[in-house]
Amino acid sequence: MQSQPTKTTAPNGSSSISEVDLIRRTTRVLRQLYHREKQWLSSRTADQIARLTQQDQLSLSEQLHYGEVAFVLLRLKPCAIIDYAGDRSQLDDYVANVIRPTIHDLNALGAVMPSHSPSSASAADAHQERRADSNSAWYPRPFRLACKRISGHLESPEVPDWTGAYVLFDDKWPESANWSRANLLNESKTTITENELARGLDYPGSIPNSSDDMQAIVPVSYLGRMKSESGEWMSDRWECLTSFIVLQNELPQMALHRIRYQAVRMFDIEMEVNMDTSMIDEFPNLLP
Repeated sequence: MQSQPTKTTAPNGSSSISEVDLIRRTTRVLRQLYHREKQWLSSRTADQIARLTQQDQLSLSEQLHYGEVAFVLLRLKPCAIIDYAGDRSQLDDYVANVIRPTIHDLNALGAVMPSHSPSSASAADAHQERRADSNSAWYPRPFRLACKRISGHLESPEVPDWTGAYVLFDDKWPESANWSRANLLNESKTTITENELARGLDYPGSIPNSSDDMQAIVPVSYLGRMKSESGEWMSDRWECLTSFIVLQNELPQMALHRIRYQAVRMFDIEMEVNMDTSMIDEFPNLLP
């Protein structure tokens, strides 16, 4: 006897939706987000593009956020920072026309997700242990995404001012909501360490603290391509989903991190890892 797909009932009890269909619908919204991002970027002037890419120091593919949204949905990371550090004057328009319509569509799905998520503290703790031990992603599940602007002055060792950037988090996930409000949206907090950021953004590495560390830096990028409903690639090149740095001795834990993040395939997003190890050999020559 064949097993039937798991179904969930809408809050009003009027219909049931299979988990397979919920994933399919979520994937469709993420495809729409990808299209919105591309359309928004194509509407920019040459001067605006130059500012977004910091005078061509960054590629346009590094300005996409659909991967970060997917990672938060999958509870792989507690939050994501939506930012155009090169020109935040364009960020409000981007959030209003790209991110907020997507959140509206996703939250309509989040409201009818299966309610078998852990509600007790012990169950939530167990989930955190599984997440730390490179568990698979947790989806479908109830969620309610929020996108809030950092309004107070907040600085970190690498970024002198986060004011004006946006924080994407899940209001139904206590770790996500509590961490975001306490660390990024708390106007009484004026500084945040890189280790604190690494926890909230789920980065597996740490920043260098010595000249030896500087010689062991490995920049890492998770690159992705999304498939259309017909199975064709929506881009002819790999694009940045997220990036961070690790130290050479942190590569084993980064490997576990990568395995977890491969769960993004659930949304028809293929992922590969790009690591630049050249700095390990070359950086000593740059030291004074």
